[in-house]
Amino acid sequence: MGEFLNRPLTGDWPYLWLDATYLKVRQGGRIVPVAAIIAVAANTEGRREIIGLGIGPSEAETFWTEVPRGP
Repeated sequence: MGEFLNRPLTGDWPYLWLDATYLKVRQGGRIVPVAAIIAVAANTEGRREIIGLGIGPSEAETFWTEVPRGP
């Protein structure tokens, strides 16, 4: 997943969409809701690519602005 999200994008990508959905995950023996933020871009030829994905406590939090670090 890290290799996919850290790949170079070549060319122009003038369109960007951010969307969020909530998932229920198990954390510490409890089921809690988390926000899954997905960034999709479209290039000038109309091709769409997922360019980012983040999981955090809420879409109101700014966790998705942080640059992910590799393993």
